[in-house]
Amino acid sequence: MTTQPSCPGVYVVEGGMPSVSVNVAATAVPVFLTDCSENLNTDIPEDVCIRLDNWLDYCVLKGLYPRLGEVAVKIDSEPLSGGGYSYTYEVILQCHPEIDLALRQYFENGGGPCYILRIGTSDGVISAIKRVRDITLLVYLHYTIDSDRRDTYYSWLNSLLGAGNNYFLIADADAQGKPPDTKSEYTSVYYPGLIESAASERPPDDLIEVIGYIDDSGRSVTGFSDLKPVNPDLYTEISATIDSRLARLKVSVTPAAAMAGIYCATDRTRGVWNAPANAPISGALDVAVMVSDADQGTMNDDGINVIRKLPGRGIVPWGCRTLAGTSEATDTSWRYIQVRRLFNSAEADITKAMQTMMFEPNYQPTWEKTRHAIENYLYSLWRQGALAGGKPEDAYFVQIGKDVTMSDEDISAGKMIAKVGMAAARPAEFIILEFTQSMSM
Repeated sequence: MTTQPSCPGVYVVEGGMPSVSVNVAATAVPVFLTDCSENLNTDIPEDVCIRLDNWLDYCVLKGLYPRLGEVAVKIDSEPLSGGGYSYTYEVILQCHPEIDLALRQYFENGGGPCYILRIGTSDGVISAIKRVRDITLLVYLHYTIDSDRRDTYYSWLNSLLGAGNNYFLIADADAQGKPPDTKSEYTSVYYPGLIESAASERPPDDLIEVIGYIDDSGRSVTGFSDLKPVNPDLYTEISATIDSRLARLKVSVTPAAAMAGIYCATDRTRGVWNAPANAPISGALDVAVMVSDADQGTMNDDGINVIRKLPGRGIVPWGCRTLAGTSEATDTSWRYIQVRRLFNSAEADITKAMQTMMFEPNYQPTWEKTRHAIENYLYSLWRQGALAGGKPEDAYFVQIGKDVTMSDEDISAGKMIAKVGMAAARPAEFIILEFTQSMSM
């Protein structure tokens, strides 16, 4: 509307057309799915995404700091000919702390806010994830000894992968290094497992069962706390053995959770367009399998990212491919994790921004406002190094308009169509140095 001023001064004119800007949302917010009810407090409901901001939140959620050892003591009591008893014992340690340790590795490797979801039903899992708008990464946590349900749960998650959903799956290969059956361009797979110390404070004495103890008076003891006043010397000896066993305890943890932490740290410090690779994994003592260069070459051709223990580098993820990055794939558009995730991020950001233009007049001013907002967003990505090209027009394009992206029929049907192209920067996966000996020097 034109303002007709009647005297000198400053006049404010408010426009009725909404402004458009594309804001950058969080790119790495994982949900960790687990079906291991014995590893979680039974009060945790199924099919509900529960937010965790740090490792302490997980400990509080379980009701106590995760105890990593379940201890029992089996004692053989043998009467001596001269009176009294001789005692031999066995410390029975049942310890499956993989999920606890995996989540701890996530936070140790730079992970931020996340969600944990106790698996119930297929429909319940899918609905719970969709209700939380900021989730971008899917991770299934499982015991290394538990593989019979992996295919089932990965198939559930597979239904979430695809254009428009903006989810990316971080998966583990099985013990033989085989990937799960998922939508390849939206999945990264890691192998082998990570060896981590499970050393922890041992359970209280009253939670340690004693089996088979009988003293010279015929008294039996069933709890470790009751053994101390009855036979303090034997109690002290067994106590030291339990502490020693727990201190030496090491387990193999599936690597997906630690990698989710590296994704978060990489996105936060360098941007989603950078490879979550070649960064030391904190908390890992070793790899479960030492993979040779030749074996990694084969696995790399299969789209599997190998975690290596390299001299001078430590334990690092030595690959950044999706499952679509096989040597047999003729289309290499989605070979690399960071390219797929950059497009996921851009699609989500632009889609959210375009929602502000719903029901606005479908005509040139609206199209120009939309084009300008998307171009500003892409220009920022290019300036940060996310897009290839020496100048903006080489890095991206935005097209919108009548007879450009829309026909009269499209406009009449209420369709506003924008086409966006991006030239994503790709990694230097193979660095080849050519040396030539000069005979003339």
